[in-house]
Amino acid sequence: MKYESEKHISLRWRSDPISVMVSDSIVALVLNINYEIPKVVVESKEATKTEEENNKKAEKVTHALLVSLFGDVKFGENGKLVISVDGNVAHLDKQSGNVESENEGLRERVRVSFQRIQNIVKPIPLSVS
Repeated sequence: MKYESEKHISLRWRSDPISVMVSDSIVALVLNINYEIPKVVVESKEATKTEEENNKKAEKVTHALLVSLFGDVKFGENGKLVISVDGNVAHLDKQSGNVESENEGLRERVRVSFQRIQNIVKPIPLSVS
């Protein structure tokens, strides 16, 4: 995704079913942004967002995108997400990205979707220290 101007963004994706689902979800989120929100200029260092706040927001966005892709996504034990699709269940470890499921197709769809969502929500920083 590339920010073109205040009213335009560019979104490019690979042409496969999972990428299309993720890009559709991103477009839906962008289109639902309320444009009447006043802009806030942060002037003090105390007002900057902490990494913990950013992680919480990223987790919420990740969960929302997974729900939009798979429907039934619930919080399970040990911080894992339980994703149910057509009677098949997958357990996603949010920390490692590992997916456990008896259905190999669902396991791969969840793994790839989560990886792509993470790349969008937490991109590689431009300045590497």
